[in-house]
Amino acid sequence: RIDTLIAKKTRFIELLKEKRQALITQAVTKGLNPNVKMKDSGVEWLGEVPEHWGVQAIKLIASVGNGCTPNRENKQYWENGFYPWLTSTLVNLNEVRKAEEFITQVALDECSLPKIPPPAVLIGLTGQGRTRGMATTLYIEATISQHIAYIKPIKKHIEIEYLRSAMDSVYLFLRDESDGGGSTKGAVTCDQIKSLKIPIPPINEQISIAEFIRESTERITSVTEKTQLSITLLKERRSALITAAVTGQI
Repeated sequence: RIDTLIAKKTRFIELLKEKRQALITQAVTKGLNPNVKMKDSGVEWLGEVPEHWGVQAIKLIASVGNGCTPNRENKQYWENGFYPWLTSTLVNLNEVRKAEEFITQVALDECSLPKIPPPAVLIGLTGQGRTRGMATTLYIEATISQHIAYIKPIKKHIEIEYLRSAMDSVYLFLRDESDGGGSTKGAVTCDQIKSLKIPIPPINEQISIAEFIRESTERITSVTEKTQLSITLLKERRSALITAAVTGQI
């Protein structure tokens, strides 16, 4: 009975993840007004978008690039490091405000590493599980490994929170695209990100969409966390029940 309940709650969490993804995609591609007049975007994954929206390739509205990993054996690159250096594991976080590893000025000078001023969006280029294609928002100045790409808006007509939501909405598309053949199999590339076309609503709509997504996903996250806690407690109950039975306490 406990195993059945755990399975149902685990499935419920998966459904919540799907609901979150669908909610973001709907808001980013269709907006918040169900009565608005639509037009064909000319982009396969987008379909129709509100008539007054624009559609732009990311390379026209933002700079895109990735970093590298300084030689671990060179102590001059790592000892007493002060500058944040980020790996792809951080894209599983909702936002990045601190680093776990730091590099030196020598590494910055010799390893062609980008200095990324905040705010920016980070995308996982490689990685096991869900990491590839995942997005997070960078709120500290930092540099990155070769397994992450940064997207830094170069025009004022796109809000960082909306850009982050747009990248969340293309997660599945990027995963499918990066599963293609050849040398890029299993990896997203910077060229793919640069060529990606996303909808560009007016600034006031971008802000409204970002706020709607933030509030809605916070509620989903809260329910997910409570469900995950109940699964943990059920597993503890299961273990205690087996121990009690095996040791003759029942």
